Amino acid sequence: MNAPGENGRFLLVALRDGDDVAVAEYDDFLRGTGLPKDRLVHHPITSTADVLPDLSDFDGVFVGGSPFNVTDLVHCELQKHVHDQLYELLVSPIPTLMLCYGNSFAAFAGGGRVDRSYPERVGVSEVNLTAAAAEDPIVGKLAATFTGLTGHKESVAELPEGAVLLATGPTCPVQAYRANDSTWVTQFHPEMDAEGIIRRMGFYMDAGYFKPEEVEEISGIVRATDLGPAEQILHEFIDYCLARSGR
Repeated sequence: MNAPGENGRFLLVALRDGDDVAVAEYDDFLRGTGLPKDRLVHHPITSTADVLPDLSDFDGVFVGGSPFNVTDLVHCELQKHVHDQLYELLVSPIPTLMLCYGNSFAAFAGGGRVDRSYPERVGVSEVNLTAAAAEDPIVGKLAATFTGLTGHKESVAELPEGAVLLATGPTCPVQAYRANDSTWVTQFHPEMDAEGIIRRMGFYMDAGYFKPEEVEEISGIVRATDLGPAEQILHEFIDYCLARSGR
């Protein structure tokens, strides 16, 4: 059996500002996908000079999280530029999996509604597949209910026209959806394991996603949680992309 992605090439579009957190995110994707570095190209967009590479060189695209919020009243020039790049992915036929911030962006760009009604502190959240998920080529093979890692201030309140809700949950009603025929988005973070999110918390201690005094409690909870079923979406996405490319 071939190693994951042995015959394919994937792109990770990174929206993190700061070398340490960007490296941590790349490490999380390498571990979570099982892809080697030469098959998962790390492509940060941290200035308005950074643009997407030729997408035809890749079988699929991952988009990591971001410190931005689409509900902020003012979008800086970098955020506007990030949106332009993400929109190119949204309308491209190449399969794309957007995580966390992509959940908000794809709804925002498609005419849906994003607000701050269902924030989730950093930690674990229950994710429940919808009936429509059974027909989805990526999400359809996941467990009907599983636990995902979350941490966000804003959430999707109304899906764009044509989007298909794939997963919901008791603390956030939109945990995953298919934005179009080539774009999937999740509110939860399948790329991180327990140690990954604990490491990530160190970069956002005062960002409002959790209280510093909660770190020990959150660490204990995530270490005691089986996060494998959430991570499976990464592998299903890779398999889908490789099958689509005939690899």
